Amino acid sequence: MSDGPARYMRKGVGPHGIYICLRFPSESTRSCPSTMKSFLLARLLFSTFLTLAGCVSAADLTSPTDAPASSSARLGLGAHDDRRFSMKYEFGDGKLPATQVYLNTVELSCRYAEMDFLGRVGIRQGIVLPQYPQVEIAIIPTPPARSVEVRLVLWAMYGAVLEMAFGYGFNECEIEILWEDRLVAHLYFTSPDDSVFSNRIRNVTASISGNTTAVPNAAPQPVHANIGAFSWKPIYKPRGETLNFRDIFILILGGIKVVAVHRMDEKVDGPYHIGSDIVDAHIQIFLKDRRVPRQSPPYFQYAHVLQALRLIPAWMLDRRKFAEFLCSIESSTRPVGMMLLEKGHAPALAEADGSVTFA
Repeated sequence: MSDGPARYMRKGVGPHGIYICLRFPSESTRSCPSTMKSFLLARLLFSTFLTLAGCVSAADLTSPTDAPASSSARLGLGAHDDRRFSMKYEFGDGKLPATQVYLNTVELSCRYAEMDFLGRVGIRQGIVLPQYPQVEIAIIPTPPARSVEVRLVLWAMYGAVLEMAFGYGFNECEIEILWEDRLVAHLYFTSPDDSVFSNRIRNVTASISGNTTAVPNAAPQPVHANIGAFSWKPIYKPRGETLNFRDIFILILGGIKVVAVHRMDEKVDGPYHIGSDIVDAHIQIFLKDRRVPRQSPPYFQYAHVLQALRLIPAWMLDRRKFAEFLCSIESSTRPVGMMLLEKGHAPALAEADGSVTFA
């Protein structure tokens, strides 16, 4: 990688980042009124779901912007990631549309999250979503290796988007992925047009023989098949507040990174929050109408959480409204969970009620 004015290194761990607050059933549940209030509010809202569905006002419509944030804060990736992981960046002059960077990164992150978190993947390059072709994402393991760990790719994509959103802006870039200061792969965000970075990708891939271990451009099948069929019923929160377009995507990408740690067929054990001190929004996830997981199918599984996170951005973009949101999550047509996306930081949870992990 050539030297350039935009090149620097930052370790993959810092004081900020997405976090997850797990809350498990316990006697101390009664001591957390803010969480109970949110849980009861969500149940009340869903009990009047059909009535409220018509309450979304067209006057509330807002539009996304491709302008980068003015903040130049440098953000760590959080203690959920391994201190042996780090990244180096090089940004070019070619501009990328922010909306397409976000949408393609969300989709590709979900595809990797569906795979074994500690597994390995090979080369992938080109567009991710055909309807958003102005951004291409390439992941190229460093020879002689032909693969790289899934978790490192997920962390790198999240870190790259953070840097674009809060730092250099949405430009073409090359990211070196390092493990224990050793280069293990390159990650590229480029346009389909000829550029310094797209030419580098062609040169690198041409020099690697037998690169047939590519990650499929369609979502891979889950490792385990015992996952109930997903469906959802989304709605804007009545009289809900408008949310920052950037915050929604950063929150969702952080949530995907957290969910990816789990097997997709693993049951969601209890209510939890996904939030961050760098965005003014959080997500709360609840079990449907009960405090403990179901003991018989259909279950509320992490595959369902992941799919809801995957669908939120396009659902809001289609309506051109970015505001507080809630949805019922169903497995094989049976309601199993609820998701609530709200403005502000997640309510604090008592230590006795669960664990807090920064991601």
